[in-house]
Amino acid sequence: MKRSLAALAVVGGLAVPAVAHAAPAGSAAVSEVKVAWAEPGKVNISWDEAAGIANDVYLEVSGQQAERIGTTTAAGANELVVPVAALKPSHDAASTARIFVADPSTAGARSASFDRYIRGETGMSKAMVRGALQWTFATDTAIDTTPNDPLDKVDGSPVTPVVTRVKAGTAAQCETVSLPATTNEYGQVPPQAGAYTVDLVRSNEWGEATAASVRARTATVAFNTPASGIYGAKVTMTGSFVLNKLKNPAAGDCTLAPDSVVKRHQVSLHGRNSATSAWYGIGATIADAQGKYTFVITNTGAREYRAILNESADGLGIVNFQSISATKAIRATPQVLDARFLDSDIALGQQPNATVTVAPYGSHQVALQFKNSSGQWQGLVSRTLVNGTAQSGPFAFNRVGTHQFRWWVAASTSSQGLPVDAGYTYPFTLTVR
Repeated sequence: MKRSLAALAVVGGLAVPAVAHAAPAGSAAVSEVKVAWAEPGKVNISWDEAAGIANDVYLEVSGQQAERIGTTTAAGANELVVPVAALKPSHDAASTARIFVADPSTAGARSASFDRYIRGETGMSKAMVRGALQWTFATDTAIDTTPNDPLDKVDGSPVTPVVTRVKAGTAAQCETVSLPATTNEYGQVPPQAGAYTVDLVRSNEWGEATAASVRARTATVAFNTPASGIYGAKVTMTGSFVLNKLKNPAAGDCTLAPDSVVKRHQVSLHGRNSATSAWYGIGATIADAQGKYTFVITNTGAREYRAILNESADGLGIVNFQSISATKAIRATPQVLDARFLDSDIALGQQPNATVTVAPYGSHQVALQFKNSSGQWQGLVSRTLVNGTAQSGPFAFNRVGTHQFRWWVAASTSSQGLPVDAGYTYPFTLTVR
């Protein structure tokens, strides 16, 4: 909901209209034209003049034709009250004005010069910090060219954040809320329940002007992971996000709608060891211009993950809330480094010896199995790993032919304290001739 001044002054020459009144005999010239605040939003113009004469009152602004802003009657008082808008407030601090009161008998008289300055659109730095929009305006470098003029006030130029957001209990109805004003050149909009827009409206004796407008967006973050991976191997996680804004708050439509303005935003990966433990940071990446991102990490055991679109501020009058994906769990299975017979081709009557090495390099149990003639896996021997390695030792196996074997590996805990599920090695063969 933009607010702006209706008209702004420019610098240049002056032109004053000729006076067309007939002068009564014995009239006294107008003098001592003064301006003062009559009430908020209105200015009182007064002057001295002994005789009762009708007067035309003009605004003289550098660079513009003088403009008549009122007329008094011969029987009326020597004063005129006008609204501020009649004096053409300006974003140009160097633009000055005077009041000219025309007298039919003389050249008339003028007031002292005064400015009508209200700071307009202003450079601003912004950030989103824990859900609050932090804003700071650049210092105003404007110079008062009419210091201590009759209409100067010293009460500052308060800034009021005017927030437009979804009205509670509705899906798309807007509500506009004015937050407390501040005379500082900095402030914040507290965390809001969802997307919103805010106009930072500056006001002083000359009216209001929107110094800056900011759009705050939420996001929907998609996050995709495999259900499980091999301990010590790489795991690839992918995702994307859609940024959401209020569709058209200026027209009262606060429907949440996707925003086509997407930049390269930072996405963080968090993990936790269980559903009751604390989250911790694992890494960060930069999404592409379509909002897609990828993480590649090493599987160090079962844990939960989530992707977080970090809160940020864009250079386009936009800030973004932090948005968090759904939580995904990734399990881990043993990494098989070696599983075989030391001699995989033996004569009948020889005793084979199988070996296995797996990670994590623990001291958990393993069991050698073979597939019998019925196609079922059958256990043969159990062993305890030593630094992740074990051997079956020679054992009797008097079955001619080629046979499949595998090791079963018990569940374990990684060096990071994370669980690794029980699993099997790949099948390997023994030939007995």
